[in-house]
Parts: sequence; C-alpha cells; structure tokens
Amino acid sequence: MNEMLLKKELAYISHKVYGRGLTQATGGNISVRVPGRDAILIKRSGVGLGEVTSEDVLLLSMDGEVIEGFGTPSKEFRFHLGIYQTRPDVNAVVHCHPNYSIGYACFGRELPLPTVTARKILEHVPIAGAAPSGSLELAENVTRLFETYPTIKSCLMEEHGICTVGDSLEKAYNIATLVEDTAKQSFIIEQLKATMPETVINSFKG
Repeated sequence: MNEMLLKKELAYISHKVYGRGLTQATGGNISVRVPGRDAILIKRSGVGLGEVTSEDVLLLSMDGEVIEGFGTPSKEFRFHLGIYQTRPDVNAVVHCHPNYSIGYACFGRELPLPTVTARKILEHVPIAGAAPSGSLELAENVTRLFETYPTIKSCLMEEHGICTVGDSLEKAYNIATLVEDTAKQSFIIEQLKATMPETVINSFKG
C-alpha cells in the first residue's frame, strides 16, 4: 500500500476509534509503519481522532524527525517508535483512552481476561507504570513491556489509557475494541460477584 492510501486508512481508523467512544477530545494517537522505508506515519498533535484527515498525517523517521508534513507529531510518538524498533512484527499502533480500561489502569491492575475469546486473543494485558504524558519515562515504560513480553498485543497504561498493536491498522483497532469490551465485561462480572450471594453464584455453575 502506498503512503497516500496509508494516510487515508489512518484517518479512517482514527474516526472509527473516536466513533466507538474509545477516546475523548484530542486524546489518543495512531501510527503505521511505512513499507520499504525506515519511517512511520502518525497524526499530528492538536487534532482529535474524530477530525483527522490525510493532511494531518506526518511522515516521521525512526529518529523522530518530521520528514514530510506540517505540524508536530503527537507527543506520545516516542513509545510508538520504541514499539516499532522493539517489535518488527508490529506494523500499526493505536493509543486511546477508553473508560472501562482506564478504570482498571487507575487501580494499577492488569486487565482480567474472563472470557474464552479474551484469553485466546489477548493472552495477557500487562500494565505500564504511570509517568507524565509525552515523557521519555512513559515511552520507556511502554516500550519495556513490549520488549519483556514479545507476543503481547496490548497493554494498559497506568492512570492514562491503553496501547494496542497489530500487523495492520485494522487489527490494532480490533484489539483496542476487544480490550475495552473485556474491561467492561470484567467490571460487570465483579459487580455481580460483589452483590450476589455466593450460593446464587454457585447455583449458576450447576
């Protein structure tokens, strides 16, 4: 896929993330590796995911320099680059701020995986330690997780949001939706366990 088509796809996935309620205001950022080049495409800072056009997408070198486009890259570009450098299997990164996932992230908890689907696809969703947005510390915390666990597809970011990866933009987006749906399901399950007598819960298990 050429760079123009990748820019259009990045804008399309950005709109899907925003439309699905996975982020708010101008939060979140999405990137994709450019085939055949030591570079990525990433949205510029200051534009919301719901408003991204192909003109808002910058070509960024693996050293963090803007090669093409106007504006500055999203402030979280460092962990995007860190993931690409650590994980050659990753071609796309989605970072967003979904509500239920943030709930678990604010408690410093790894994401529970209560369903067969979540365990099969997500396998493990660790949590990166808290650090200021856009900081080198945050980039190191996130990158370290993807290096320590070389097969994970996602992580929570303490007090912040989630980061998901895939070999395409669509797959990274799908992982983000599964992470948030799993967080919501986990919350519901925990509420039911907290309010139902143990005898009732056991009766459901036959």
